[in-house]
Amino acid sequence: MPRFQLATLFLLAVAIAAPLHAEPDNRYQIDIVVYANTDPAANNAEAWPDNLHLRYPRDWQSLKDTGRGHLQRTEQHHPQFAKALRSLQLSSRYRILTQQSWIQDLQPRSKAPAILIRGGREVGEHFELEGYIRIALERYLYAQPMLWLSQFGERGGNYYLPRHPYRPAPENEDGFVDEAFENSPEYAEFLKQNPQLADAEPAIPAGAEPVERIVVMKQERRMRSEELHYIDHPLFGLLVMISKPQELPVAGDSVGE
Repeated sequence: MPRFQLATLFLLAVAIAAPLHAEPDNRYQIDIVVYANTDPAANNAEAWPDNLHLRYPRDWQSLKDTGRGHLQRTEQHHPQFAKALRSLQLSSRYRILTQQSWIQDLQPRSKAPAILIRGGREVGEHFELEGYIRIALERYLYAQPMLWLSQFGERGGNYYLPRHPYRPAPENEDGFVDEAFENSPEYAEFLKQNPQLADAEPAIPAGAEPVERIVVMKQERRMRSEELHYIDHPLFGLLVMISKPQELPVAGDSVGE
């Protein structure tokens, strides 16, 4: 067989064997649980600031809306995560605030959406735990939680809670928020002088319990897949596991059962 015919057959074989579109596999399962520390001594571990400026970003996504951002909720857990979750459930030192599992096409940090998280006791329009988490993929996996835990009671402090987003984010928004500026004292003073421009007004309805304290967990953590990662705070903690989706056995008892 002539040499050029052999080369042609080889190229055809390679073309048939190769996929039409070689795209990176960025689809991961995310398992998280947020828990409160029930040790009374933890309440006096630190002095917590009260000049907080909590806001939700424009690029938020809800786990209830699985039609956007290639999110898919799942009731299955990675076995290693399920074992750790069960230990938390059985411990008297911790109280589960929320547990969520979903599958997501991960994006770089600049494009990763803010996944809304809330749980714990419901008070008026709010929950004890609120906030969001970004899961991103570049050379490494990253988790960026921005969560706040509120204590409601009889004595109100110098706190407010931003309204929980309910409407889908506008499709023409690029999602960029200058958080450093929006959390600055200068911007807070500007909103005081121009209240008509504030879109993060206090949202505690009349008759609801006032907010005595809010503590914040804001971190960026580099992670490895298939490994459990703990993000600690004196009053509450976050357990995260990022893994490749697979046919997993259904985990044991789910939270709340």
